[in-house]
Amino acid sequence: MKFEDLNIDKRVAEILNTKGFKTPTDIQKAVIPAILDGRDILAIAQTGTGKTGAFLIPILDRLIQTPRGNTPKALILVPTRELAQQVGKVFNELNKDLEIKHITVYGGTPIEEQITELQKGMELIIATPGRLVDLIKREIVNLSTINTLVLDEADRMLDMGFNEDITFISNQLSSHINTLLFSATTSDSVKELSSKTLNNPLIAEITQPSTTTELIEQKVYYVERLNKNNLLTEFLRKPDITSAIIFTKTRKSADSLNEYLQGAGFNCDRIHSDRSQQTRDNILELFRNAELPILIATDIAARGIDISHISHVFNFELPQEAETYIHRVGRTGRAGKDGLAITLCAPEEKAMLIEIQKMMKKCIPVVHSHTYANIALTKALQAADDIIAGKKEKNRYKGSKANGDYFRRQKMEKRKNNK
Repeated sequence: MKFEDLNIDKRVAEILNTKGFKTPTDIQKAVIPAILDGRDILAIAQTGTGKTGAFLIPILDRLIQTPRGNTPKALILVPTRELAQQVGKVFNELNKDLEIKHITVYGGTPIEEQITELQKGMELIIATPGRLVDLIKREIVNLSTINTLVLDEADRMLDMGFNEDITFISNQLSSHINTLLFSATTSDSVKELSSKTLNNPLIAEITQPSTTTELIEQKVYYVERLNKNNLLTEFLRKPDITSAIIFTKTRKSADSLNEYLQGAGFNCDRIHSDRSQQTRDNILELFRNAELPILIATDIAARGIDISHISHVFNFELPQEAETYIHRVGRTGRAGKDGLAITLCAPEEKAMLIEIQKMMKKCIPVVHSHTYANIALTKALQAADDIIAGKKEKNRYKGSKANGDYFRRQKMEKRKNNK
């Protein structure tokens, strides 16, 4: 199938062909014709499936056929600044010769500059909820002319506490509007939001929720927390690691790990919410251009980076939520390329690893032999595999003797050292 077969405008099809987009992805095949027909959409699709094009292409199709003006016709809401920039970059590529007026607005940058641009008139607005609410309350933006609303990464927006902002924004819109809701998961909050905002939607679930692409090889290394830095350093010295993201759970961990790796001679930097937007933009640009081979990030970047050359993802610390693992791992294996995701699991992270594997309904292969392997620890944590493999719940603590022996020895050693 070609894009022409989706009944899009010939000019849009020519632009896609020029930019190298030859055939639509599964999500694009499923939703673009329905969007062009004016149907609301509930699409369950992970990053890397072509979902951005699934809503940008029909929006471009509508805008190209609409007389030019200074009032907004389409609004795309996204959870983070990084994702707003990513969507804006894709639209810039498609819009290069069309000169459709559009703007990307988000927090962390001077609002005065965005106000100046908005006052010139815009046909498309890409925004994070918080900044858009601020602009609406200042009476800078009027959304009454919007005919297409996209809620991208809706589950993430809800997780970040944007429910009230989304409701406020929705109340500014006409009742006759085409709403497109994209989410990586079908949580209860997403279902509730869809019931409030969508009218007889087409439901398209392209991939099984909470799965990772087959192009991504996944491995787990059981290791004491104190040995994580050493083991990670061993990995990073391998020549096959050309571009890597290392995920930590907290900003403090990201800062500490960055200092350690720089001290060990690695060219790396970190991004998290305590760093200024300009600093984060500069670091991401270096990483995107392969001038910075190693990026350390908290989960603020788990869904906001779309860079095809990332060869490795490291879970230096497991995330707070199992689903976040999927989005971390999804930073590699993009654009049809292979990727490797390595998880360093300490004893206190065993419960989260179990949750991740149960969610994916598969075991992540464990590498037993490595420099910092601990046989007792490995036996203690290996019990998770039995659960995921389909054992009954009564076998949940199979191997608990090894587990108990290991932790008892740890307590005895601590008591001995404290004397």
